[in-house]
Amino acid sequence: MQERLVGEGAAPLYMRVRDQLATQIEEGALTPNTRLPSERILADEHGTTRVTTRLALAQLEAEGRIYRSNRRGWFVSPPRLIYKPTHDYSFSDNVTSQGRVPATETLDVTPTEINAWLAVKTGLAVGDPVVWLRRRRQIDGRPVLVENIYLNSKRLPDIETYDFNRSLWKLLREQYGVELQGKRIEMYPTALVDPQASAIGVTAGTAGLYVTRCSHDAEGCFVEFDEEFWLHDALSIQVEVN
Repeated sequence: MQERLVGEGAAPLYMRVRDQLATQIEEGALTPNTRLPSERILADEHGTTRVTTRLALAQLEAEGRIYRSNRRGWFVSPPRLIYKPTHDYSFSDNVTSQGRVPATETLDVTPTEINAWLAVKTGLAVGDPVVWLRRRRQIDGRPVLVENIYLNSKRLPDIETYDFNRSLWKLLREQYGVELQGKRIEMYPTALVDPQASAIGVTAGTAGLYVTRCSHDAEGCFVEFDEEFWLHDALSIQVEVN
């Protein structure tokens, strides 16, 4: 098949395909979580090659308009979750308040010790005991986040015995009387690699957002250090400034 010629100075052909698909998404012809036709069918519909179609899909993925599910194809991205890092709320409460359905799955709970990297992040000494918690989070059945949480075993004795498929913040409050006070948050774009990529069900190298949060109690004692690996199209970060 020969592609239609593009006039001099015109946008690249793959961007024209991208524009047409983006318009369908914006106008609601393609609704959230709708599976897109195959690359072959899209190429036929737009009178172009599969290579050009693939470039258009990659562009839409980079913009967060569509996402690729391993072995299932391309889907229209759902609305982004509004995330306010300066506010105190649990993942489940935040998702539910926006009319979505949250789910949490505990992947692993392992008592371990602080290494040199964690010592810098937490302020604890190398060799101090911590509990390493791995969880996967979903919104409307779609995995969007994997997190590594390191909990201070001395401040939270027997923490590893509890159910982590619930809100951790509520657990800390109800079982240990801990109200998280001081928090240090850092975030930046990253590429998701294994084991995080495979846990979310995406290809290694998929764009993501890396968020860390270090929390202390009212007395300044370290409580938890949280590493979050998000899909890049899952969040809309909002900060209110008065």
